Amino acid sequence: MAPAQRPDPPVPAAAPVPLLKHGGIFTAVNPADWIRHWRQPNHLMLAVPWPGFFGLITAGYLLLHLLFALLYRLDPHGIAGVAGETTSFSEAFFFSVQTLGSIGYGTFHPSSLFTHLLVTVESLLGLIVIALMTGMAFSRFSRSTARILFSDVATVHDYEGLPTLMFRLANERRKTILEARVQAYLAIDERTREGHRMRRLHPMALTRDRSPLFLLTWTLMHPIDVHSPLRGRTSADLRAGQAEIVMAFSGVDATLERPIYAHHHVPAPGVLFGQGFDDMMQEEEGQGQCFDFANFNRTHPSPWHGPDLS
Repeated sequence: MAPAQRPDPPVPAAAPVPLLKHGGIFTAVNPADWIRHWRQPNHLMLAVPWPGFFGLITAGYLLLHLLFALLYRLDPHGIAGVAGETTSFSEAFFFSVQTLGSIGYGTFHPSSLFTHLLVTVESLLGLIVIALMTGMAFSRFSRSTARILFSDVATVHDYEGLPTLMFRLANERRKTILEARVQAYLAIDERTREGHRMRRLHPMALTRDRSPLFLLTWTLMHPIDVHSPLRGRTSADLRAGQAEIVMAFSGVDATLERPIYAHHHVPAPGVLFGQGFDDMMQEEEGQGQCFDFANFNRTHPSPWHGPDLS
C-alpha cells in the first residue's frame, strides 16, 4: 500500500502591491522637475531655473579648462614663459583660460607642435561653446512668460436660472494680452463597458472662451446644461473619480508680440457647490470704483438648486 502523501505546505499569499494614486493630469509634466531633461541638453538649459542655468555654465566652463589643462600637461615643455622648468597644473589651467577667451597676455605662448595643435582645437571649440551659450541665454531672455493667475477654487451656483461653474483668471503683469483664449475640460476616471479604467477628458463649453483684449481679470462660466459633462454629478462623484477641472490659456503678449501659454487644474475638493465668488469691484469714497484683488479667491454662499450642497 502506497504511503499517504503529505499535503504541500500552503503558499503564503503575496503581499498586495500598493496602488499609487495620481495627483492630477499635470503631475507627469511638472515644469519644476527639470532634471529629467538631462538627456536633452538644449531642453535642459531652457527648463532649468536661472541659478541652475548659470551653475551649469560655470561647471561646464571649469570642467573644459580642467580637461585642457590635463592635455597641456602631457607636454611639460610645450608652454613657454612658465616660472619653472616644466609647466605646472595651475599654469596649464590659466593658459587654457587665456586661450579659450582669446585674452593672450603675452606671458604664456605655445612652443611645441603638440601644444599648437591643442591651442587650435581649443580655440575652435571656444567659438562653438560661446556661440551656443549666447544663443541659449538669448532664448531664455526672449522667451515670454504668461504670469496668468488662476483661482484656487471653482464655484458652482445658479446663474440666470441655470447652474453654472465659474473660475477666475487674472493678468498679473497688467499688460495687454491679445487674442486671449481659454479651454476647459473635465478630467475624470471612468470605466468602459468592458471594465477598463481610463482617464477621460470631456470638453466644457464656456459662455465666452475668447477675448480680444485681456488686461485685468476674467471670470469664465460653464453652464451645466444637458450637454455639460458635469450634469447630474455630485461632489462625491467627482471625488470618487478623482476629477479635476483642467484649464489651458493662450494669448499674444502685446509688448513682445509673442505667444504665451499657461495651464492650471482644480481638483475635485476645490469645486465648491453652493458657493460664489465675491465681487472684486468695490466702491471707494472719493475714488469711484476700483478692483480689490484681495477678493480674487474669496467665496460666499450662493443659491444652488442642484443635487448636492456639499
